[in-house]
Order: sequence, then C-alpha cells, then structure tokens
Amino acid sequence: MTRETTQGTSRAPAHTGVVGRSLPADDAAAIVAGDLEYVTDRRVDGMLHGAVHRSAHPHARIVSVDTARAASEPGVVAVLTAGDVPCNQLGTDSENGAVLAGDVVRQVGEAIALVAAADPETARRAADLIEVGYEPLPVVDGPDSPAPVTVHPRGNVAGTLTFESGDVATALSSSDLVVDVDTTTSAQEHVAIETPGGMAEWDLGKITVWCGSQNPGLHRKLVAHALRLNLDDVRLVSNPVGGAFGSRNDDPAPVYLALLAWHTTRPVHLHLSRRETIVAGPKRHPYRTRVRLGFDRAGTLRAIDSRAVADTGPYVTAGRNVLKTSAELSSGPYAAPNARFDGTVAYSNNANAGAFRGFGAPQVAFALETAVSEAAVELGLDPVQIRRANLTRPGDAHSLYGHTVSRSLRASQTLDAAAAHPWWRDRDAWAAGSAGPWRRGTGIAMAIKGVGMGSGKGDTARARLIVSATGTVNIWAGPNHTGQAIGTAYRQIAADTLGIDHDRIRVHVGDSELVPESGATAASRSMYAGGSAVHQVCGRLRAVLDEPGVDTGASFDDVAAHLVASGRAEYEAEFVLPDVDDIGRIPPEALADYAPHAVYGCSAQVVRLEVNTLTGEIRLHGVVCAVDAGVAVNPGATVGQAEGGVAQGVGFALFEEYRLDAGVPVTTSLENYLIPTAMDVPPIETVLVTGHENTGPFGAKGMSEVVVVPTAPAIAAAVGSATGFWPRHLPMTPERVRAGLSAMSGEGTSERSGRRSAAERARTRARPENMSAEPAEGAS
Repeated sequence: MTRETTQGTSRAPAHTGVVGRSLPADDAAAIVAGDLEYVTDRRVDGMLHGAVHRSAHPHARIVSVDTARAASEPGVVAVLTAGDVPCNQLGTDSENGAVLAGDVVRQVGEAIALVAAADPETARRAADLIEVGYEPLPVVDGPDSPAPVTVHPRGNVAGTLTFESGDVATALSSSDLVVDVDTTTSAQEHVAIETPGGMAEWDLGKITVWCGSQNPGLHRKLVAHALRLNLDDVRLVSNPVGGAFGSRNDDPAPVYLALLAWHTTRPVHLHLSRRETIVAGPKRHPYRTRVRLGFDRAGTLRAIDSRAVADTGPYVTAGRNVLKTSAELSSGPYAAPNARFDGTVAYSNNANAGAFRGFGAPQVAFALETAVSEAAVELGLDPVQIRRANLTRPGDAHSLYGHTVSRSLRASQTLDAAAAHPWWRDRDAWAAGSAGPWRRGTGIAMAIKGVGMGSGKGDTARARLIVSATGTVNIWAGPNHTGQAIGTAYRQIAADTLGIDHDRIRVHVGDSELVPESGATAASRSMYAGGSAVHQVCGRLRAVLDEPGVDTGASFDDVAAHLVASGRAEYEAEFVLPDVDDIGRIPPEALADYAPHAVYGCSAQVVRLEVNTLTGEIRLHGVVCAVDAGVAVNPGATVGQAEGGVAQGVGFALFEEYRLDAGVPVTTSLENYLIPTAMDVPPIETVLVTGHENTGPFGAKGMSEVVVVPTAPAIAAAVGSATGFWPRHLPMTPERVRAGLSAMSGEGTSERSGRRSAAERARTRARPENMSAEPAEGAS
C-alpha cells in the first residue's frame, strides 16, 4: 500500500455531485423489509446459547456461589463464575468493575455467573438455578447517602474537576441581577430498539465476536485483557446494530460472549432481554446542577458560576469524561469575563451510568438555559435579545478555559434561524388563544457541543482504499455505523472527491480485521473524523488520477485496470482532529485532562405547547430545531438525526425517569419506564443553518448530539411563559408541574415562579459565596 500523495491539478468531476443530496441509507430497503441481519440475528449450526445470573441486591458481600444444580441441568455445557475469568476485570481500571462479581456486588443486575447451554430456555433456567449467598451491606443510594460504608475502598468520590476564570465572587457581588437556579435531572435509559447481544466463535487460537459496539477498539482491548490474549487475536464485527445512543460504548456483552466461546470452544449466542438491559445497562448520569448568573441592568452577562454533582453508579466507566464535557459546556454558547465550574462524580449503588447522547451537556444546559430565560423575565428583555447580546462569536475566547472558539461556529445565525420562525414571531398571538385551563406558551433555548474527543487526545480516524480491476472502489473506514447511515455519507464524500459515480463505491465499516482503528462512534465525530479520513484517502487516489500520464479520456474501468496492473490501486490515510490553536488558560501539560474542542456544532430550538393548570398536563404542539452542522453531506440523514435527537430530548424533558428505591430498580420494563410514542412526539421542523468547517470533509462537522440538548430547557421555558412556573426537576411530569403551580398559590415547594420580588433579588445578591449548599432537588 502507498501513503504518498502526488500533487496534481484536479480536473472537473465527470459526474453530478452527490454531496448535499439526500440519498437513502444503503441498507434502507433491507431495514424496511425486515431483511437486514443484525449481529443478534446471527446463527450457526451447533452453537450454544448464553444466559447471565445477576445480583438481586444493590450492595452485598458474596458469601457463596453454588452452581451444582445449574451444571447438572440437561443441555448445560458450561457454568462460569469469577474464578473462570483469566483476568477478572473490565479494563485496566479496577473501579470499572469485574467481568463477573466474585467478592462484592454493587448494584442490582450485576453479573455473577454465565451459562452456556444447548438452547435459550435451558440456559435461562440453569441461570435461575444458581444459588448465591449474600451478606447485605448498607446501600449508598446517592451522593448524599448517609450509609456508613463506601462503594469502593478509596471512597465514594470517583473524580472532581474545578476551574475558574476571572473573579467570579466579585463579579456576582457587583451584579445588578443574580439568577440562582438549582436543577435535578433523572437517569435516562437509552431504549435502543435492539438490545445487546450477538455471537462469538473461538477458532485456531483466535476469538471473533459479532456484537454491536460504538468503540470496537475499546471492546477488543477489554476482551484481550479479560482472556489474556494478544490484541491481534481478537476480532470484533460490530454491525449492523439496531441503535446505540452511547449504550454500546462500554457494554460488557462482547466480553461475556468471548468468555463463553473461549471456555466451550463452540460458537455461543447471547441476547439480553429488555428487562436485563433496563436493570443492568448504563444510563444517562443523574445530575444535581446549580447555576448562578450575574447580569448588569442591560442584560450583559458578567459571571457564570456552576456546580454539578453526577451520580455515576457503582463503576466509573465514562463518568469522569462526562464531567469533563459538562465543565466545558457549563458556559454554553455564552461569553462571560468570569466563569467557574466545580464538579464531582460520585459513586453509589444505583444503576451504573455511562455514555449517553449529549454526554453531560443536557444536564448542565437545562440549568444554564433556564437561568438565562428567567433572567430575561427579570430584566424585561426578549429571550432572544438577551441570548444574542451574550453569544460567543467565532474566534472569541471560551468563557471558562479561554481557548479560541472555532471560526465555523454559527451560534448567532442558528439563534436567528430559530427566532425567525413564525412560531416564535407569533408567540403572543398564540398565547392569547388560551382557553379554559389550558395556557399556551412558547420557549426558546440553545446549546453548543464539541465535535470529537477534544484537544490533547490525539483523536484519529483512518481509512483504506483499494481499486478493483473492474472499476469498483472499496473503502474500509471508521467510526462504525450504529444506525445513522454513515456509510452512505462516506460514499457521497468519496464520489465527489474522486469525481466518479457513487454506485462504483463500496464502503465497509465495523469489522476490526479489515477496518483500520478509528476510535469511537461518539462525540459527534463520525461525519467529521471518519468523513475526513475518507476524503483524504480518496484525495490520494485523486492525485494519481490527475497526473499528466493518466489518460483523462479513458473510462474509469480502463483507468482502474491500469492502476491495478501498475501496483497503484491501494491507499491508506489518517485524519488527526485538530487541537485548539490557542489553549488559553489551560496549563499545556494538562491539555488532555480538560480536552477543549477546536470545533463546535450548535442548535437553537423553539417549543410551542399548552399546560393544563388544573392537572399539570403538557401538550406539545411543535418544535423548531435549527442546527449548525456546517455543510450537510446528506441533508435527509441530517434532518433524521435532528428529529431523533429532539424526540429523545422530549423523553428526557417529559417522560423518562429511571426510578430506584434504596438501590432497587422500580422501573424495569417499558410498561413502567415511559418513553414518548409517535402520539407524543409533536411536529418537528428542522432548519439547516448554512456554514462551512474548513477542516471537515466538504465543510461538514458533527451535529447528532447537540440536537438533544436544547429541547428540555426550551420546553421548560415554554412552561414558564405559559404559567409563570419554572420547572427545576426533569422529567416535568404532570404531578411535578401541578405541585409547582399549586406552590405559586402559596402551598409551598422548592420549585419557583420565574418572577421574583426585588427583596428576593436582593437576598440572592447578598449570598454570592453560598455555593457550599447542595442543590435542591425540587418538588417530587
């Protein structure tokens, strides 16, 4: 293979450009027809079936594990416990947990044993026959738990992050208005259509795992570490997969599959149930966030002071990195001369929390945007006006870290696009049409989200290209495809780079034996990072095609045959995501610890709704989602991502609440864990804001995470607009809204109306240093 690039003058493409056109996903027809084979659909002759025995206790010592009855069950081939795992640890951090619990269980649903049997029913029956003796321990049911034990020997704090720019205390004490907002956001379940699972085979000293993954490189390392194998002896085929949203970043299912196949030397299939997934799978981190904003009388933002406490459950997994994202985005899209963030990730015996779309941004944005909306009410300013006046502009310094914000940021244009919609312009007329107990309101909110893993991480994507003698261009690229049709976008980028018809191009993703390591399908990096790698590898071929000796009049079939014959048909390339140009106040040696972003996407959303003041019920009438994605390579897919993000944001705002009682899950199925249905998701209008990111493929950048962030605060702002009550606790259930409305009539609650008296504001100003108090949880 060659990595050299020969410079030449690009000739005009001989085809009609496809970048910017809405093309259906390559596998759309198979998906609609039900013909696509997902990893959990894979079957081979002679395979076994797996099942997991899980803890019924949130916190307990394991006194004994008796597998005799399970092992004697007809059809059972293997029963594995902690002692059967060569290296019983999920990765190199002991606080990420064991593959199979051997001494202590720290949450309900923690895996203790694995069974392999001739059929699924036998495997599940045998798993139920395993008898575990427990010595229950006190339960740490949250960051404020009084339990006299720690989840891990070194304590219940998994990590902290504190950073200050300027003098926040002085700025708050001298502000004309200080808005103080305490919020609580619930754990949220991913609810991907396909639950985790797949198949594994052990053959000739090598393990192959077919299992959905957003990070094949990480999962290969987890399997190799647990089985003490060389990394080259682990192959992961990680798609097609039926949805992810972050749940397939650190999912242990590939390790379970590999362990069972390795022990039995037979193919093993495992498919977790919905109940297992809800009880034992990762969640969005529950947060308590307190934000104080200081303004002058004109509405200029003088200070942003944020404190966040995240409950990561029993294992840290993504917790510290989630907090890192919260810190960077605690100032949102706003410019303030003084900013502070103080964050803690705490262990508990609640459900384990991990990566989730938005990755720490929705929690802090709910508090920040609610505070901005309330400030507009206090100061008598238009909510768009106060935001526009305080926006970070391209090339500005970031409020907290002081690094330079990318020039492709279109925050102002995105806000203007949302505000130009008739639903916002006509909000007063809409509100005037309120009837009976139903009060009408319109809200607006916005957010930014970094693209990629951040500076100092060496974030890299790679691609391989081989031209066949018959004129087909095969490309192996990452990140992986988890349902967002990224392979189709890669084909569009390749076609326009090469100047050939996109039907000649075949894109392959998700097989670690063929696709070069390209990092995670996360952090809105698939289009930006993977697309850039595809663009670069095609650019290397393009340069060869543009050489003077190449016959420009020949058909591409003839050119391809010539390339193969001359040994110039294979190419590789990698794209390293750029670090920030100016790291601002971050110590150079700590750049990777804070990982500020060079590139950001943006979304502004308008919500129109009605609130029943008697019952607290909320009816959504519509959401406008303006999104800055640079150039939309496939506009149809971009709109689809935006609509999916808004729908998930609606669930976060109004429906989804993972509830536990002393560490024991209460919501264990889709009967009592509510998600929005087709009847609950309102009309969504997506506005693609024109922009161009110079370092992205054809000007594109990521957007699929930022669209989930503004939905909840926009809904809360609309509730405040309709009723004067500003929700503090997500989800905004009818019970909580009704309690808040009742409190406005004098019954008392910690939820408050947005309008406060001058005396209240004076009291707020009088306590600028009162950040030691824990944020209030609000009405429940």
